[in-house]
Amino acid sequence: MSEEINSRNGRRSFLAALLGVGATGFAAGISAADRSSGLGQFAKLAGKDICLSPSSLITSDLDPSKLPQDLTLVGSRLLKLGFLDEIVRVYEGQSGNPVKIIGGGCDDGLIAARLGKAHIGELCCPVKGSPAEGMCWLPVAQDIKLVLTTPDNPINNVRLTDLRRIMMGDIRNWREVGGEDRPIALIVHNHCPSYLEPVRTTLIDKGRTWSRHAMRSNTDSDHLRHLARFRYSIGVDSGVLAMPYIRNGQLKALHVDGVEPSLKNLGAGTYPLGGPLNLIYAIWVEEKMRPFLDFLYSPEATRIIARNAVPVGSMQANKIGHAPDYLAS
Repeated sequence: MSEEINSRNGRRSFLAALLGVGATGFAAGISAADRSSGLGQFAKLAGKDICLSPSSLITSDLDPSKLPQDLTLVGSRLLKLGFLDEIVRVYEGQSGNPVKIIGGGCDDGLIAARLGKAHIGELCCPVKGSPAEGMCWLPVAQDIKLVLTTPDNPINNVRLTDLRRIMMGDIRNWREVGGEDRPIALIVHNHCPSYLEPVRTTLIDKGRTWSRHAMRSNTDSDHLRHLARFRYSIGVDSGVLAMPYIRNGQLKALHVDGVEPSLKNLGAGTYPLGGPLNLIYAIWVEEKMRPFLDFLYSPEATRIIARNAVPVGSMQANKIGHAPDYLAS
């Protein structure tokens, strides 16, 4: 519960920007008793008299004319930092069509799309089985998830079966996986707890949770900083976010079952840890959304995506996703 509350509190600045109010005014409008219910406050400020959770937001009465004037994308910063910022710059330069892109998390993208505050939401989690199920969606890319430790750790490879046992607390010393006789500093980020987040669902048995001996981080940024700070640490995080730490020599990525953690191997299906990067929408606006999506799946944008993720082609996206408005020409 504390992780969920911290996550909500961390989104206040985003919600303030989305609603067009100052951050100070937004915070002042939330009493001490109400601050643990950030989504409820968002509903009131948005003029929606409903009990708000991402899966219960009403979409049937959305008015396209009430959407932002510029094409607006909101959600996971994995997409934003990984490739959307650059794609938007190129698209705006070529088309002259303005695009606003706002980072955040999966809930932010879902809420913004369902309330008509954004044309498109971004998810770094699967749509099926999530609060976004039932919305229109398209896959864009696959993010590589890296098993990270400090460079002075002599271990360079971990078996997936051992990694799962580490995450659940069944293995607590590096000597049990061929390393030195040192305690494992397990650091986890309980990312998107209300979604079928791929790291958690891959590494944790159903009915179990992260090791009780693990250190918890509330954000990806904290997670990576803690991994770099503590010697002989281990954790799993997005390649998009971890690469600056690897380039700076603060962290290194382990092979898994002898397979190098590369985009090529992830795309070939030999590297086992990855996660989907999806776009969702609740209402279709032809003149704004189709030109951008066409560019997003173009060869030029695909080359941009391929620098940090495994692109999903348009034919595959149409086959996997559910976007009848986009498919209709």
